[in-house]
Amino acid sequence: RPSGCKYDCRARGLGFDFRSGKVLLGLFRLFENISVVTRSLELCPVSWIRKRDLHILTVGVHTYSSDARFAALHADGSDEWTLRVAPAQPRDSGAYECQVSTEPKISLSFRLTVVVSKAEILSGPELFVRAGSDINLTCVAKYAPDPPSFIYWYRGEQVVNYAQRGGISVETEQRTRTSRLLIARAAPHDSGNYTCAPSSS
Repeated sequence: RPSGCKYDCRARGLGFDFRSGKVLLGLFRLFENISVVTRSLELCPVSWIRKRDLHILTVGVHTYSSDARFAALHADGSDEWTLRVAPAQPRDSGAYECQVSTEPKISLSFRLTVVVSKAEILSGPELFVRAGSDINLTCVAKYAPDPPSFIYWYRGEQVVNYAQRGGISVETEQRTRTSRLLIARAAPHDSGNYTCAPSSS
């Protein structure tokens, strides 16, 4: 292998792109002259390995997994290599490794945890109110890497329709990841199973 085939592989952190639903399992920068990186790629490919079963997921831009959710991202002339999983699932949690086939070989391991965003109503499984009283429900979004843009309220399988009945309002606080559903002057037709869900789930 050419003597110029030496790189430094360092982590740049993890991220989640809610707009595309893609998990970026890590960006590893190869600190070396870009022309050397490009010229030597065939001799020094970047590989991504799942350490749980030592499965080679990608080598260069080629995928060696039957799971189509895995892909390697790399732009020509760039020194960044990204392993993408779309969509990510909790079973993808675990240790992964970035390897560069240099002499000597260099690698970097890290641990990924995939959590499922969910929401919970604080007032318990059942709530009884008198007709004509106000209903005040508070929902808290949990396990979301970033505050959700919206928290949706449902009665049964249907999104709560604010236009259909007057006296319904929602107050959402992104910083605390909470949402309050206020129903004024409750009537028997307001009875039902209420749930909430963050927009990112």
